[in-house]
Amino acid sequence: MGWSRRRFAMRGILARHGKLAGLAILVWAGAVGAESSKPAATVNGEVIPMSEIEAVISQRSPDLFPLPRAQQRQLRHDVLDALISERLMRQFLSQNGPKIDSKEIDKQMQLLADVQKAAGKTLDDYCRETKQTKEQIRLSAQNMLQFSAYMQQKATDAELKKYFQENIEFFQKVTVRVSHIVIRVPAEAPIAERQGARTKLSDLRQQIVSGKVAFADAAREHSQCPSAPKGGDIGYITRKWMVDESVAKAAFGLKKDVVSDIVASEFGLHLLLVTDRTAPKPIEYVACVDDVRDCFVEEMRQKLLADLRAKAKIQIHIE
Repeated sequence: MGWSRRRFAMRGILARHGKLAGLAILVWAGAVGAESSKPAATVNGEVIPMSEIEAVISQRSPDLFPLPRAQQRQLRHDVLDALISERLMRQFLSQNGPKIDSKEIDKQMQLLADVQKAAGKTLDDYCRETKQTKEQIRLSAQNMLQFSAYMQQKATDAELKKYFQENIEFFQKVTVRVSHIVIRVPAEAPIAERQGARTKLSDLRQQIVSGKVAFADAAREHSQCPSAPKGGDIGYITRKWMVDESVAKAAFGLKKDVVSDIVASEFGLHLLLVTDRTAPKPIEYVACVDDVRDCFVEEMRQKLLADLRAKAKIQIHIE
């Protein structure tokens, strides 16, 4: 696994808020060494300074028009969320990751230098542009190599084959077309509020199943989603990565034109309806083993981070 795999989350955040200027940012080591900067968050006692968020945001291409305040705030929080994940993973790897030979780090540094040279720049130029020292970049490289080595120990051939079979519909490129009715209920909402939403959806489901109202009409009237005007249609989805896992799992478990029971996700409570399913495209494990490994590693990373977050002491200091 190379440099780009571990930068994926940060690239995604910046892509949502504006194009990247030049190479993507390395965030695994902590981009800025300004300890005196105002703290943005504290992760298990380790401070993330505001200057680090600002350094990441500064790599965006200039905006034609200034971002509205609400978007600026969302960008800061998105970047901070990625930096918190970086800290949690780095802390975990420092205790559990395999040791990395300094020669392997030297190779990564040379690769980065070669990329800069091809662009007519030097490694010093890169340091200035990303507001990092070479030592911080080396630490980033070490963290990424540690993560790769740690995951390589987990991604055995037996585990990958098992993962392939468990997720065969994804690798066979099966898609389902889904409509939904969602009532937005935060996870921390009072029990009474969640129960009220469940009761409403249960009543709606009964009306739909009994033929008193069409699913699309119920979605137009009740769904709290931009898809409501389209009768709740959110289009075709794959088994993984496109929507919340609980929604994808429920949708792929449905027969066509059958209304689901109530499905809970991080976004709220849903009723689902599958209106179409594409045929699988047969594929052998050996033909897609690299894709299987990438998906396996990414899913393990997400699960590990979720577990680390649940156990961590995280304090957010910005609004």
